[in-house]
Amino acid sequence: MEFTEQELAFFQQVFSENTLQGDDVNTTGLSLRSELPDYVASLFEQPGLCMLAEVGHFELWFPLSLSLTANGDLQPALEAPEIFEALGQHRSWRFDNPKSIYLLTDDGRKLPIHSLSSTGAVIDAEQIKHAPQRATAKLILPDYPPMQLEMQKARQQGSLIAVTFIRNTNKKQLRQFLFNNHKQGFQEIYHSLAAHS
Repeated sequence: MEFTEQELAFFQQVFSENTLQGDDVNTTGLSLRSELPDYVASLFEQPGLCMLAEVGHFELWFPLSLSLTANGDLQPALEAPEIFEALGQHRSWRFDNPKSIYLLTDDGRKLPIHSLSSTGAVIDAEQIKHAPQRATAKLILPDYPPMQLEMQKARQQGSLIAVTFIRNTNKKQLRQFLFNNHKQGFQEIYHSLAAHS
C-alpha cells in the first residue's frame, strides 16, 4: 500500500514525541500512544493503541482500532474517550449535577446522582437508612438502556455516598454518554481541537 506525501507527513507527526501546539486554549495536542499510563490502562479492558488529545486542562484518551477494508485499505475507528482532568493529580472528569440521571436499586428505589464519572458516582441515598458496602443497581441515563452496575461504597457524608464502580459491562456506553456531555459543557475546547485537525 502506497501513501501520499500528506499521509506520510500526518503519520510522522502522529508518531513523533512532539505534540501539535496551539494557542486557542493553553495547549492543544494530538498524539498516538501504545504505552498507556497506569491511570488510563486500568480503565480499559484491553488497553492498546490510543489517540491522546490534550486540550486545556483535559486529557481525552480515545481507544483506537485498525482494521482492513475489503479493498485492503487501513480503516481506523475511534471509540468514545476516557476523560481526565490533568490539573496536578489526574482524575476522571466528573459530570456534576446531571439531570434525569439516577440509580435504580434492586428493590425499585430511585437514587438521584449528584456527580457521575466513568469510575463512580456520588449519590443521594437519603432513602436508605444503612447503605451496604457493596450493592448492585441499574444506572438510568436518558436515551440509553439501563446499565447494570456493581459498586462499592468509598465514603459517606450525610446522605451523600461516593461509590466506585467495580463491575460495569457497559463501559463504552457510559464513556459515550460522558463524552457527549463533556462536549456540550466545553464547546470552546472542541472548537479549538477541530481548528487544529
